[in-house]
Amino acid sequence: MTEDRGKAEIRDLAAEAGSLTEFAFRQIRADIIAGRFPSGVKLQIEDLKARYGLSASPLREALARLVSQGFVQIENQRGFRVAPMSADDLADITLARKVIETAALKRAFERGDDAWEAGILAAYHRLERFVQRMDNAPVENLGEFGELHKAFHVALIAACGSPRLLDEQARLYDQAERYRHRMMTAYLLEIGIGIMDEHKQLMELVLARKAEDACAMLDHHLDHTYQFCFGSDTAQTAPP
Repeated sequence: MTEDRGKAEIRDLAAEAGSLTEFAFRQIRADIIAGRFPSGVKLQIEDLKARYGLSASPLREALARLVSQGFVQIENQRGFRVAPMSADDLADITLARKVIETAALKRAFERGDDAWEAGILAAYHRLERFVQRMDNAPVENLGEFGELHKAFHVALIAACGSPRLLDEQARLYDQAERYRHRMMTAYLLEIGIGIMDEHKQLMELVLARKAEDACAMLDHHLDHTYQFCFGSDTAQTAPP
């Protein structure tokens, strides 16, 4: 009995440690995306402990995850720093997204069925309703918008049949989130429901099974964040 209780306690501690790491990861990531930790700022473990009420261990594990996702950089013997933002960085992210997402969309056209189409319709509807509620209202939860927007883009390629393509799309989407946060604040405040026009066109092209037109629109659509942040087309500035 004593041995079994000891094993159960170890499992409980491991589960708690994992949940604390996940909490730290989500909180630091959200603060980086929202700009509360500016580009290039050093992340001091002692400051993070005070800010989030956590010990050093889950914070270091969370920072290591954020390094792998491109939000944080590790400095030899000098700790962690928020990854810098730049036109070159976003151009490279956008270029990679275009390659990954258009390839995945082409495969989704080949494999997609009625359930795939229903998933796209449902994801669009949830995103549209959120934007309608935000029209002419203060922007309070861009995080929720980000999740719904990401879900729509995932739904477009969900039938591609490649877990690696889906994983890479998710990773690149997340890396662009800091830049997109700037853009969406302005869109939801100033443009409101107009943001859905292109998403609707993209959805309709996919549901009409117009693969070539849909891929061309997706390629164009992915340029918008760069255009908003840096004022030109990524095709002119992307690294070779």
